[in-house]
Amino acid sequence: MGLDRTYCGIDPGYKTGGVALLCGDWCQVYDLPTFAEGGLNAHELKDILQSTQIDFLIIEKQSARPKQGVSSAFKIGMGYGQILSTVGVLNIKHQIVTPASWKKMLHVPADKDGARRLAIQQFPKVSDQLKRKKDEHRAEALLMAAYARAVE
Repeated sequence: MGLDRTYCGIDPGYKTGGVALLCGDWCQVYDLPTFAEGGLNAHELKDILQSTQIDFLIIEKQSARPKQGVSSAFKIGMGYGQILSTVGVLNIKHQIVTPASWKKMLHVPADKDGARRLAIQQFPKVSDQLKRKKDEHRAEALLMAAYARAVE
């Protein structure tokens, strides 16, 4: 929609993940705030989400994977639920999207590092914050914010 609207993308996780804000040609990326032992730091996520007026937010849908341990699935589900609760309490307009949906629309390369490379190409102003392999979660969050802008 408009260049003055702010979009957000969240790549959920238990120990890793990413959050990105996008407005016009300005963007900011964050690691999903978690505690050292794992689990979402909802207070820090709230602070990030309240740092600007977010018009529309995309959250990547999470689900259990084949052969994933019960404990791991529970932890990921717990973090996902905390993200949904935080967004809900803040009353931010949002949509949950499967990874396949947003990646297909944005033509994200299928390899493990494809999202990070694409985000660096499309958002060179934050390339220094996406230079490490482990920054893939920030990159995915940023691309989800771009997806939010495209579909709203």
